[in-house]
Amino acid sequence: MIMRGFLLLSLMLTVSGCTKGPKEYQPYSATKRTIFLPAVRSAGAEPVYARTRWTHPPEVLPQRERPGTKDSIEGRSAPMLRPVFHLELKNASLEETARVLAATSRYESYADPSIALHKITIENLGTIDELGQIIERKAQIQVVIDHQNKEVRFLAPTAEQPRLFKE
Repeated sequence: MIMRGFLLLSLMLTVSGCTKGPKEYQPYSATKRTIFLPAVRSAGAEPVYARTRWTHPPEVLPQRERPGTKDSIEGRSAPMLRPVFHLELKNASLEETARVLAATSRYESYADPSIALHKITIENLGTIDELGQIIERKAQIQVVIDHQNKEVRFLAPTAEQPRLFKE
């Protein structure tokens, strides 16, 4: 058994000693180039379906109708959703009241100079429209809240226009 191991070890050393050394570097030879030919088909290309797509021409999108506007058909009676505010002013001028009311919705304010210095005390909860109506009743002025132009106007009260009766 020991003899077989010794014989196997000597055979391995003999074989490993007889191998050649490392190969020398041989640069790429320009004469041995591989040429790739283009692919050739015996039949034509397979048919491609649905190359065209249905598209709409570019155009400006129409303005979206909001509920409660004159343009909407189904939602003419629906009110606009507005946030509710708590307004508390003590002995404030109407000019300051207009500024505070307009600031709740980031609107501009205007107070007629003839009524700007009148004082009012108010403490109520409501939307900008409801608060405008409360101020209008309490101060006996005309309050206009223009949502389209984002403006709150406090105007002097106007008398009712005379009307003639129909004959």
